[in-house]
Amino acid sequence: MSADQGLAEVDGLVVGPVLGGPPTVDGVRLRIATGQVVAMMGRSGSGKSTTALTLLGHVRPGLALRAGTVRVARYDPFTPAGAAAVRHRHVAYLPQDASATLNPSRRLASQLGEAVADAARRGETQGGATVAHLLETVRLPADREFLRRYPHQISGGQAQRVAFAIALAADPDLLVLDEPTAGLDPVLARGVRDLISSLTGHRATLLISHDPDLVRSVSDEVVVLDGGRPAVTGPPGRVLAAPAPTGPGPAPGPADPVLAVRGLGTRHGRRTALADVDLDVAGGGCLAVVGPSGAGKSTLARCLVGLHSYDGAVLLDGVPLPATTRRRSPAQRRDLQLVAQDSAGALNPRETVGHALLRPLRQLRGLDPRAARAAAAELLDRVRLPAGAAGRRPGALSGGERQRVNLARALACRPRVLICDEVTSALDVATAGTVLALLAELRRDLGLAVVLITHDLAAVAGWTDDVMVLDAGTVVESGPTPAVLGSPRHEVTRTLLDAAGGR
Repeated sequence: MSADQGLAEVDGLVVGPVLGGPPTVDGVRLRIATGQVVAMMGRSGSGKSTTALTLLGHVRPGLALRAGTVRVARYDPFTPAGAAAVRHRHVAYLPQDASATLNPSRRLASQLGEAVADAARRGETQGGATVAHLLETVRLPADREFLRRYPHQISGGQAQRVAFAIALAADPDLLVLDEPTAGLDPVLARGVRDLISSLTGHRATLLISHDPDLVRSVSDEVVVLDGGRPAVTGPPGRVLAAPAPTGPGPAPGPADPVLAVRGLGTRHGRRTALADVDLDVAGGGCLAVVGPSGAGKSTLARCLVGLHSYDGAVLLDGVPLPATTRRRSPAQRRDLQLVAQDSAGALNPRETVGHALLRPLRQLRGLDPRAARAAAAELLDRVRLPAGAAGRRPGALSGGERQRVNLARALACRPRVLICDEVTSALDVATAGTVLALLAELRRDLGLAVVLITHDLAAVAGWTDDVMVLDAGTVVESGPTPAVLGSPRHEVTRTLLDAAGGR
């Protein structure tokens, strides 16, 4: 491809800390033509999102553009005029934490309607797009009941697709998609793959993904970053890494469950979100909760830790827990810990990683300052983060790094039960395998019980003891992992498995 064909061009990009030190991105080159999909891969923290943000003329706080050039539709996005042109007319950016782009105080109808109206005012709508058309494009309902919801009343996968619809409203020339399938079930992920393929005819696309199947199916070229440097560039068939590592989970724990749920039900307004859910997790055991996006998986996680009111019973060692966090004792709150799907929203953006870890170490474990600092350093090492991460704020971290901070913070409490909501969805293949191996180690050594909410069926097959399948808030199938995945009885389970195998 000749130089004049590139809608977006990055040449010799170097981005590094304002106060000096090794660069975060060093020597990256990209050229993306109209109709082309270029994928960027690499370990969490390798500079993928930092590179993508330069196409909008943006660098994260604490970083600066040191060298190189960036051009989008011949504009320099690091000039005021170029930034205005690029952000308003040429580029749509879908961040990894898509739900964070939605206003929590406004209904979906208002936010989608505003996006369509703004685009129409500039004469740049997607073929006269309406809210209904955009929602149909991203496979979401356009009925009044759905549009009246607030962002917290939809699943993470649904929030991701609403943000996708808003990004498409202005019919951009360049789509920048940061982990667009993270947190989606296999059926929806396959739908997003098909959607990306259908949208590339008249626009350029930069795709950041840890999903080799997605990259293989939609991309024309792959750039792999390692430590901020381009390590490998070429067609997907030559570049892509091996499949995600799997391994046998540890032997099941004792028969008596540490965590038990009986007849749990809850609602979102007038809509039933969960109905008559039962589950058991033994010490050292791991239960996977799977199902389509919007099935109620994250709502179940919030109920277990007392963040969402419910009917029925949640029992710890056979003792019923109060239904809300504020009524639970410090020991009960410590014993059940949640690693939430929204890694950005779970952290205070003004607080350093070190402070986020010190609080539970001091308040819930009662450590003195010196012991707490030592324990925080051990936790960072355990989740494979450098010691220097303690002084950084969430905005200076990648999505995968933020997720590991959340995991470390949960582990700081030494919980009996860990609820992991899509804990590997923002991680590259190698780091995801490391986190799953870490959870297996904690299960074996500490008797930790784990509820793993995930769409990664490879993780389910390799690392869990039992599986529970949710659909529309109801348990449709459950049992030992080999039996459920090997001989699925319910159509929902078979659909998820077929989609995962076909991606």
